[in-house]
Amino acid sequence: MSGYRTLHRIQPSGEHDESSPRTPIWRVRFSPCRSSPSTTQTSPSSSSLRLLTAGASNIIQCFSLADRTNKDSDTDDVLDASAMSVECTDCLVSKDYYNIVENSPSNGGAVRSRVTLGYAALDIARNYSGADPAAGNEVVVASQMGGKVCVWVRLDPVLIEKGVTMADSSATTTVGDDGSESTRYIQPHAEFSIDSATGTTLAIRPSSLETYHSKKDADILVALGCANGAVILCKTGIVAARPGGDNAGSSSTVVGDSASSSGESVKILSNSTPGEIVATIGGGHCVMSLAFHPTIPNSFVVGRKDGTIDIFSSLTTAGDLSFRRMHRLVHSSFPIRALAFSQPDGALLFAGDDDGKLYSYDASCNNARTQMSAPVKLVACALTAHKGWIMNLTPFPDGRRVATCGSDRSVRVWDCGMGLASSTPVHSFEGAHDGLVWGVDCGSVVGASSGGIGGGRASGDKVKLISCGNDGVMQVFSCE
Repeated sequence: MSGYRTLHRIQPSGEHDESSPRTPIWRVRFSPCRSSPSTTQTSPSSSSLRLLTAGASNIIQCFSLADRTNKDSDTDDVLDASAMSVECTDCLVSKDYYNIVENSPSNGGAVRSRVTLGYAALDIARNYSGADPAAGNEVVVASQMGGKVCVWVRLDPVLIEKGVTMADSSATTTVGDDGSESTRYIQPHAEFSIDSATGTTLAIRPSSLETYHSKKDADILVALGCANGAVILCKTGIVAARPGGDNAGSSSTVVGDSASSSGESVKILSNSTPGEIVATIGGGHCVMSLAFHPTIPNSFVVGRKDGTIDIFSSLTTAGDLSFRRMHRLVHSSFPIRALAFSQPDGALLFAGDDDGKLYSYDASCNNARTQMSAPVKLVACALTAHKGWIMNLTPFPDGRRVATCGSDRSVRVWDCGMGLASSTPVHSFEGAHDGLVWGVDCGSVVGASSGGIGGGRASGDKVKLISCGNDGVMQVFSCE
């Protein structure tokens, strides 16, 4: 049997009950953080994957996704629902979210309606700078169309098990209507608006890089794309984990590993104002996609509406950040909606445009540098990767494959070498969704990693691919 197969179809319920119609899902992401205290390098199978989705509804849904161990070994039905266990654990909502049914007699359980904007962009980071491949608090950043940004923090399960709490959190948690704590509604720890941002493009600056920060730079930063072509880098108000001794044993610093003492209160909020702008970078045509380099500090790439791709790097390693455009790639004349560096080292840059072309650039000459000043060259192009727009792409952690999704309802897996040059995918999941396939991501159980950036992305087998679409469902694929 092929290592590529469809495993499971996830159909999230509506915002309030299962009878509500499904809304489009625009973004789906596997979390780089572990899902339970039992996840270790020697026993990765004991845990599940953390999955987050964003779309036209006003909530970010968080799921726990796991293989069932009690599945009948005699069955050959790989699409059997008993093959996987899916549970919605948390719902992340904004501070002005009123669509939760209150249990108090004063409102009789009535629902207060509001305009639904949805979350068009989503990114997740593991707030940790140490040797443990699984430790770290989860930072989730999502933006609504119009530039409203919400930031949530979820503690490492190991810290929760030890009784660690957030010392300065203003977020509130509401349980479900039946009083059950199986699904929690969590308000953001920080919330702000950037008026010039489109709300459709954002990326968290990697907090795992030990050399990206200065002593005065204590925040996790997020980059937001704007319609005028600029990228705004701003503070989230969340303290970034630091390498060394600052990460343990003190209530005045963020704790990123599991060395905390039982019952400790840890600081997650910085002294900065959420949304404070650190830098405004570049300009030109509207920003359609955005991605940070996984290993080179303060370097990122921007895909634009006119098809150009700009690569920026910081000119400074300390003090105020100052950026310069290092490269402009002009091989496409169509909007670049999909953009990502290969994992774990960023040796390749992938870009997908609205003409269905998938580009691969060699950026490996920059890997030993602090800036992306070395040449970035086009090495391959799949001329007919999709029959329509390429909506999103995700690199595999083995560094040899990349997955794409498009407006032609398909999800395709590519070999980074000759497969791109010949426009021949390794595997194609045709008709994966009824309509546009908006997002795709891959991941595996945290702790099965070979040490690459992200912690939750493994280079071995048991890699799962997930897609989301306009039909409001998610498809899980096996890519062993």
